[in-house]
Order: sequence, then structure tokens, then C-alpha cells
Amino acid sequence: MKNQDNIFDKIMLAIGVLLLVLFWVQFPAMPTVEEHHYASYTSGEINTTHTSKWTYMKPDKGLSPRQVISIQLSALQQNDPADSGVITLFNFSSPTNRVHLGPLNHFRLMVREPAYRTILNFKSYKTGQLVVSGRNAYQLVLIEAADGKQEAFMFILTKQRKGTYKDCWMTEGIARVEEAPMTSRL
Repeated sequence: MKNQDNIFDKIMLAIGVLLLVLFWVQFPAMPTVEEHHYASYTSGEINTTHTSKWTYMKPDKGLSPRQVISIQLSALQQNDPADSGVITLFNFSSPTNRVHLGPLNHFRLMVREPAYRTILNFKSYKTGQLVVSGRNAYQLVLIEAADGKQEAFMFILTKQRKGTYKDCWMTEGIARVEEAPMTSRL
């Protein structure tokens, strides 16, 4: 019995060492610069080391509601297999909105549902007039999907009152605007 335990221990140790070596080979000790895709927004322009990566975009007090919406739309239009556009949208979601959205992985699935699928990798968009009322901002956006289908979405932003994002404009919600059914006159 003691020999069997000893053999089992050696097998488990060998498996552990093998897994450790595999992980060590698979993942570099330090990430290289080429693997990071930073995007930073300063009052004037967007600087990126790789154009379609938006993963690291975060809210900033210097961003206007129009800039916040523009950043999110550009990120969604250029969403990549790593979902950097979706992550950017999540990053700009207000803390209150995140409570309703749940964790990031749930949000990634949610934006792929039929009601919101149009906002991923769309062809073009047009924005309506931005309405700012106190600490709230609203903008209607018409999105043309890759297949030519058009859908309207209302972006609702709030200027945060406290916490890490105090005085930052963040997305409170994006509501899909349904086309009103035509009624016939009798």
C-alpha cells in the first residue's frame, strides 16, 4: 500500500511539473509592448498604438457627452474578436448601469442578442441633436448595419456625482427605439 502511495505521489508531482512547464512556455513572463493596445483620449485627439483596439479607454472628466458617445460608437464599429469595442462600452457604463448589466461576460452576450446585435461592427451612423439637461444628456443615433438595415438607439448619459468617476459623463443606458406601428384611419 505504501508503494502505491509513493508511486501516486510521484505521478502527481510529474503531472504538476509538466503543467507548470506548459504554462511557463505558453505565457511570457512579461507582456511585450506589441501585445498591448492602448488608446488614450485627451481633450483634442485620440492616440492609439493600434487603431481598432479600445480595451483601455476609460471615462475622464475632460470628456464631453458628445465625445463619450463618439468614443463608444467608434469602438463598437471597430469591435474585434477580443471584444475591445464591447469592453469600452462596458467601461463607460455608469456604476448604476453596471448593477443591471451584470459582469462583463454577461454583457458581452447581451450585446449579441437580436435587439442590440446591430451596434456591433456597423457600417455607419448619424447622430441627432445632443440634448443636455443638467446632469443628464440624450442623443439619438441612427445606425446602419453591415447588411444595410437601419436602427435607432437613444444614448442616455449622466454626469456622475461621486466616487471614482465623479464629474465623468457615463452611459446610463442605450435604448433601442422601436418604429411606431402605422395605424389606419377609418
